[in-house]
Parts: sequence; structure tokens; C-alpha cells
Amino acid sequence: MRIGLYISGAGHVLLILWLLFGSLIGWRDDEVKLRVSDVSFISEDEFAAMTAPRPEAAVAETPPAPAPEPEPTPEPEPEPEPEPAPAPEPAPQPRPEPTPGPTPEPEPEPTPEPAPEPEPIPDPVPEPPAPEPALQDAPRVAPTPAPKPAPEAEVAPERVDAPSPREDADATPTPEVVPTAPQEATTEIVTEAKTAAPTSSARPRVRPQNLDKPTPPKPPQPEPPAPASSAANAVASAVSDAIAGGERDVPQQDAPEGPPLTRGEKEGLRVAVQQCWDVGTISSDALRTTVMILVDMDRSGKPIAQSLRMVGWEGPSQAAADIAFQAARRAVLICGRNGYDLPAEKYGQWRQIELTFDPNKMRLR
Repeated sequence: MRIGLYISGAGHVLLILWLLFGSLIGWRDDEVKLRVSDVSFISEDEFAAMTAPRPEAAVAETPPAPAPEPEPTPEPEPEPEPEPAPAPEPAPQPRPEPTPGPTPEPEPEPTPEPAPEPEPIPDPVPEPPAPEPALQDAPRVAPTPAPKPAPEAEVAPERVDAPSPREDADATPTPEVVPTAPQEATTEIVTEAKTAAPTSSARPRVRPQNLDKPTPPKPPQPEPPAPASSAANAVASAVSDAIAGGERDVPQQDAPEGPPLTRGEKEGLRVAVQQCWDVGTISSDALRTTVMILVDMDRSGKPIAQSLRMVGWEGPSQAAADIAFQAARRAVLICGRNGYDLPAEKYGQWRQIELTFDPNKMRLR
């Protein structure tokens, strides 16, 4: 399609050269010569391409140069004849598969041996009933029976266990607690009126607070005739006093009443007791149990071990309450070995203290 463009460009170049250098040749032919030119037929597209405006600067119009003769179109060379395709090789015949031999018959499985019969289980021999511990005369009476202490054990009024190790214990060393064993004791006094003995002691009455003005003694009134069971009641009263274990051994007279304990003094006592209150080894039921204990204090600030008693509890069971009471009892005794820091002038206010041990919050009254 660009042949016409090339031809036109070549013609213009020849024309410009002839205009520039044609006058220098110097020969002129006066004879009129006929110009003979070959004409070739072109298509409309080729003609339109030849006559299209060119972007170059317009050249002065000159008569078109004769179109050069088109070059003869070379005849296409004859295609070489394709060589004959070689004959396909014959496909190899598949080898015949070997005929499988006869399948051997499976061997018969061996007959399993019969399992041996289990030996007959002998009948359990009934254990003899445990002999009931014989109550012996002991010099001390306590709510919980205590066995006879070992000869090498130190006899103390109250059993003190070594504190259990805790993972979260402070790094500060604590004084070693020497375990002691209580003196041998029984739960009751064997008398003729044994059946009339009470099963538990009554809660002691709270000491009245208004002791400033003593009340005048009332005239004695004639006592009513004693009932028939007065002897049994007397024995029951004696057993109750013995089980109390010295609850009324604290002197009640000549004790300065003093002002009530301040909130800071109560908080200091609570913190001191809580330092020895170990609840990491008790059961989950005991952790949900709140116990109220009553303790008597001497003038040096030390708790009296025999006066510690549980006056109330709230929780799932009695067993959980006993476990919680023992943990609270150990806390009061261990931390009070050297006496609590309490004001001596207010001894009348703190000589008997009621403590409420609650796993969530320990209260003091």
C-alpha cells in the first residue's frame, strides 16, 4: 500500500535535483521529442493514498514527473513437492500376560484354648467390732476427749499445732511453734445421774455495762421447794461448769471500765488476729461458714485458752463450723502468745471479746 508513496517521494526528489542542476548540463535539444510513458492502472485506495496531503512544507507545484515503470512482479517460485511420508511402523504386539496359578487354600485358624475359670472369691471375713474406749478417771474434763499424751510430749492446757506452711506467706521469719499435747481428759464425769447430764453448755450471760452505780441487794426471798430432780440438776450444773473449762476464772472485780475502745484500737486487734488466721488449708464448706467466738483476756493482753468457745455459726453444716472454729481458735492463740497491744486503762472493755470470723470480712465486737 505504500509503494505509491515511495514513488511520489522519489519523483519529487528527482524533480528538485533537475531544477537545481539541470541548467548546468548546457545541452539543449531543439528537436521536439515525443515523450512516451507507460501507464499502469491503480486502485482507488492507492490513488487516495497518493493524493493525500502531506505534513511536510508545500513544495512549489510542478508538473508531475513521469511515473517510473513498475518493476515486474516476480513470479512465485513453485512450492517444492512434499516428500512422501514414511510408512508407519507396525505397532508392537502386547505381550501375553502370564496365567496366574491356582490360589492356595487358606490355612484353618487354630481353635482358641478355653479360658481358665476364675478362682472363686473367698467370702470376706467380718472384722471384729472396734472396742469402745473405756472411760477412765481423768483429772481434767473437756468438751473433746483427749488421749493420754506421750511421755516425751510437753503437757500444756491447750493443744497447739504447728502452723501449716502457706505459699503466700511473708518472707519474714516467724517464731517456731512447739506442738504440745493437752492433758488427758474425758467428756463427762461418771456419776449415778449420768442420764441427766446436759449435752451442751449454755451460752454465758453478757456482762452488764452499767456497773458505775451498784444496785442495793434485794432482801432474800424464801426459796421454792426443790423438785424431785434437784439432785440431777445439781449434777448437770456441775458438768456444765466443768465443761466450760474456766470460763468464769477471770476476775470480774476491781477492773477499770474506762472509755470504750476506739475504732483504731479495734482495727489493730482485728489485723493482729488476721495475720495468724490461715484459711488456705480448710475445706470449701468451711470457707462459706461464719463463726462467732467468745474469748476472755487477762490484764497482759493474752487470751485465756480455756475460755475460747464458739457461741454461734452460720454455714452449710456443723462439721464445717467446727473446722472454721478450730482455724479461728488457732489464730487467736498463736498471735496472742505475747499479748495483744490493748490499753490497760480500758481492761474492763476488752477483758471479754466476741470475734466474728467471716472469710469475706472479719468483724470485731
